[in-house]
Amino acid sequence: MKWLTRAACALCFTCSMPGALAESFTVGFYDYPPMMIAQDRSGIYQDIFDELARLTGDRFDIEYYPYPRIGLLFNEGKLDIEPGVYPGWVQKQATPGLFSAPFGKVVDVLVFAPHKAFSVRQPEDLRGKSVGMVRGYAYPELAPLIAAGQLDRRNGLNEQQLLGMLAKSRFDQVIVNKAVAQYNLLQVADYRQLKIGDVISSYDVSMRIHPKHEAWLDRLDAAIIQLKQQGTIERIYARYGVHL
Repeated sequence: MKWLTRAACALCFTCSMPGALAESFTVGFYDYPPMMIAQDRSGIYQDIFDELARLTGDRFDIEYYPYPRIGLLFNEGKLDIEPGVYPGWVQKQATPGLFSAPFGKVVDVLVFAPHKAFSVRQPEDLRGKSVGMVRGYAYPELAPLIAAGQLDRRNGLNEQQLLGMLAKSRFDQVIVNKAVAQYNLLQVADYRQLKIGDVISSYDVSMRIHPKHEAWLDRLDAAIIQLKQQGTIERIYARYGVHL
């Protein structure tokens, strides 16, 4: 792939001139454990940026915002980077941005209340069921069933609320991010009786870069590729109990 060749060349050039190309970038985070944890400014994405800074010599100034502000600030050119984005999610925004090589995945899975799990190999397997979902989130794979009234969508404010209601048997099944589910099952004793089920959707995610930094993209790609090849990113995810 062309971007792989360019990235490898960029990394060699960067390593041969330590500090010579260093830049500073503003990065938008929002509180979304385990990906971004506002309480102590930690999480999977923080650890990845720490490793990227080590490799590239660049500085990443990370600030937390309410999630809706991230897109607005990016469109206005006030944020340089938004992590963990699939290009299709933002293609209709005013400034879709440029995208790095993928570094991870966002995987939505079913999570079941105790003794309620069953196999879901295709959306039709959920016909006639009530499923908890995050309000405002789109689930394209399930949209036809929902529109036809064959799947009862029950909304929650966020994934943490859905898991809490599931643990109290107010739902039989919910859809949440797999990383969020794994992390919460590790952290909250009452959740360990819950069962993570089949995958509903899976997206490769990248760093979303403001177009004004296009010249920097190859160097970023090179560092991401190196972290993946070394197994560093996989180890970072595992540090938080996440195995995708």
